Amino acid sequence: MDFQRTVRWIIACLIVLGLCLPATVWAQNVVLKIGTIAPEGSAWAKAFREINKELEQKTNKQVTLRLFPGGILGDEVDMLRKTKVGEIQGALLTGGGLGVIFKDIKILGIPFLFQNYQEVDAVLDRMDGFLQKGLLDNGFKSMGWAEQGFIYLLSKEPIRNAADLKKGKVWIWEDTPIGRAVFKELGVNAIPLSVTDVLMALQTGMIDTVYSSPLAAIGVQWFTKVSYMTDVPLAYSPGAVVLKKSDFEKISPAQRPIVEAAFTRQLTPLKDQLRKDNEKAIQVLQGKGIKLVTSSARDVKELQALCFKGIATLGEDQFSKKSLEEVRNFLRTQRKEN
Repeated sequence: MDFQRTVRWIIACLIVLGLCLPATVWAQNVVLKIGTIAPEGSAWAKAFREINKELEQKTNKQVTLRLFPGGILGDEVDMLRKTKVGEIQGALLTGGGLGVIFKDIKILGIPFLFQNYQEVDAVLDRMDGFLQKGLLDNGFKSMGWAEQGFIYLLSKEPIRNAADLKKGKVWIWEDTPIGRAVFKELGVNAIPLSVTDVLMALQTGMIDTVYSSPLAAIGVQWFTKVSYMTDVPLAYSPGAVVLKKSDFEKISPAQRPIVEAAFTRQLTPLKDQLRKDNEKAIQVLQGKGIKLVTSSARDVKELQALCFKGIATLGEDQFSKKSLEEVRNFLRTQRKEN
């Protein structure tokens, strides 16, 4: 009897102890492995190095960051797949990758939606909570926006209008329904390729026209295989650093604010720096022999109309039409006020 009472007492103690323990056992050491197509030496890569320094210092190396730059893990779809299976914990993604996670982020990259960065900032401020919730609901936590900026056409032959664009062998990012719809309306038979295959395709002549921010075009060396840049900002390219939600939650609650603060401290000023760097990059491109091509107001208006017509053919499976209309109405109001 004494033995049985002792066993019951031990079991009861274990049950009580179990109830007192936290529901989640947090990892003692967390390594945040993050992939990006941004090359080593870029502003993005440097920011990640600074984040890691801060994390090592303030968490006593219990949380660290390891960067895989330059697309060495593949393109954004590859990185998302690796994140979901646990090979890495997150990635720096552009709008294409982010749109795979939460479809309404694709709205930010619609051609000719924005006229300037002031409009971009106003919309991002308004939609920030909505977009972050969308990512979170799909299993990813946003650690901060990290845009690429406005993108431009870069080509081996001058492109001034839709007719010129039709003549080119135009690259299109794989798995981009918005791009396909727009190019179809423009009459362009675009060639789908992974970002990591673009430079080789330019070298071999498989393609002769690409689109990118000026800074990114320099970073990935695409500018070395083209001769012209059309001086018309086609679309805004958003970006964000995301971590898989379950991996972020492996960080102890006491250290999560430290991690978030480190990302915020580096990514927030990076936006303004990148915008300045993109302006300087245009001058650098010209210095490297790239000629700027100016389009007439009529040609730009035609491009806008065809792009909007292509966007109108897309269904709700691509993005919420309600969300797009809310953004457009907000922008109309902003333009009237300004």
